[in-house]
Amino acid sequence: MGIRAQLRRLPPIASRDERIKALRRSERQLRAQVERLTERDRRLEQDRARLMRPSKYSPKHPSWHARIMEQSRVGQTLREIDTEVEFPRRRLLEKLHNYELARSYGVATPRVVGIWEQLEEIPWDTLPGRFVLKSNRGFSGRGVLPLKRDGDAFRMIDSGREMTVRAIESHYQQARAVSGPFFVEELLPGTGAVLPDDIKIYSFYGQIADVLLRRVGQHGDHSSISYRFVDARGHELGEVREGHRYDFTIPPPRDLPLMVDIARELSLAVPVPFVRVDLYQVPDGVVLGELTPLPGSSETLTREHDRALGGMYDAAEARLLLDLTRGRPFAVTHGPHPRDLSDPMAPTTALPSGYATRA
Repeated sequence: MGIRAQLRRLPPIASRDERIKALRRSERQLRAQVERLTERDRRLEQDRARLMRPSKYSPKHPSWHARIMEQSRVGQTLREIDTEVEFPRRRLLEKLHNYELARSYGVATPRVVGIWEQLEEIPWDTLPGRFVLKSNRGFSGRGVLPLKRDGDAFRMIDSGREMTVRAIESHYQQARAVSGPFFVEELLPGTGAVLPDDIKIYSFYGQIADVLLRRVGQHGDHSSISYRFVDARGHELGEVREGHRYDFTIPPPRDLPLMVDIARELSLAVPVPFVRVDLYQVPDGVVLGELTPLPGSSETLTREHDRALGGMYDAAEARLLLDLTRGRPFAVTHGPHPRDLSDPMAPTTALPSGYATRA
């Protein structure tokens, strides 16, 4: 044993070394405690900052998102008790009902080739070479298949993906919130490999807010969708929704003024504060896509735009309530024109005289 080791065994030096070890352990423990407290303080500061920021949604301010969520919640209860589908907003979930409503006001819809309660009833061999198959209920395009015949099977018009009859049936069996009856309609005029842009007009009982221009690169592929928001005159609204892919080169439709008139008229025909009127621009005019009473993604609006649309919803509900008090029926009101969906109908180029005057 060396002299250094022997010296370290002397009681005073050994005691000193133990004290040094204890102090070093204590230092490590204190450093770890400081790190934990520092991390806690950082999290507390983040929480404080979040609490200090103005809330995106507040009961003190109008909110489009709060309104949509409220009506969606009420709709879940209605679905349980409204077994005959009498409530007007629930009727707006049915595409065939909305086609009849539009036609009654002189607004063109695609001609319906046939309607079947079950997919198994569809006579596939007798269908046109190109058509669109739809479910009466469904959203986000889940119930819509644009198809063209290819031998004994079919292909998607925009992507070329093969769809056998069995694959079509499987698609509808797996699609969420999709139900019949099922119907086949003629393809929109001018539709080729690229689907026409969706023109979605946010309509508040006769007042028009946003016009959403939506371009779909490939049907069913949400990553291929791009957006642009303009107002009723086609003026840019900017990025009023968060998390969307924008394309500011999408042009407003040629017949935007007519589309706005159509949306205004149809929104006054239904006794609800809001309905989104979806239209298509085709070469010869305008054709209805569908009516959407409670569109999704309401939480993606910026706070400022959420409050702006929320204010329009409040004002629309106030106008509607006053009209109901004055005797307006709490039901969808149809126009005077024929509603037969099997009749060919040219795209709308103007609303019949006397319409679009009530706003």
